[in-house]
Amino acid sequence: MALKEIGVRVPWRGTGAARHIHDALLAERSEPYVSLMVNPLAGDGKVHRLYQSWGYEDIGRTQPPAGAPVLSAMIKPVR
Repeated sequence: MALKEIGVRVPWRGTGAARHIHDALLAERSEPYVSLMVNPLAGDGKVHRLYQSWGYEDIGRTQPPAGAPVLSAMIKPVR
């Protein structure tokens, strides 16, 4: 499974809402892994560190189209 994007509005940031959405999305999935790409510079690295705290590990870097930011590819076991 590839996670595309999770976003929460400002009043709910820091409340655990994004983590609850993430966990609910994965709760019934049968795939062994979930992957995502994140800009490691977003929020001065805060977003990348957040995904690391959720158990994601870096597996490489990618730059989808030329001129786009270099992204970290991350993966974690679903179960």
